[in-house]
Amino acid sequence: MKIQKSLTLLTILFLVFPVFIHSQTAAELETIIDTESVTCAQAAWIVCNSAGDKADMEAAFNQAVENGWLKTAAADDPITLGKLSFLMMQAFEIKGGMMYSLAAGPRYAYRSMVSKSYIEGSSDPAMKVSGERFLLILGKVLDDKGEDQ
Repeated sequence: MKIQKSLTLLTILFLVFPVFIHSQTAAELETIIDTESVTCAQAAWIVCNSAGDKADMEAAFNQAVENGWLKTAAADDPITLGKLSFLMMQAFEIKGGMMYSLAAGPRYAYRSMVSKSYIEGSSDPAMKVSGERFLLILGKVLDDKGEDQ
């Protein structure tokens, strides 16, 4: 059942996000899907590549740290919903609410992502992100960004 679920999600990604898929192989995506906790380096790599900055995993993580998107993170740390929200909002230049505009950071980025329905269901900004949830959130962001252009 888990294999069927993974294959279904992978098929959807291939059909909906061909530009995103072009930069990653199916094996790498399957590894991410099956991960219980995505690392900061993996998240930075996929988000940066999806936003148009083609780089390998180490370069993407270093870029995210230098830009202040993952200030206090180590490459192997599990990414939280708060950090992921801030990373995505910065990389995709997503406009946030008033509090995000005044004090941009993971806390208000998370709130903005929830209010835009990118993050749904039971969640907390300190919650670790599974591979499946990561790709679902990214898919919603990419879908929304595609409509804006």
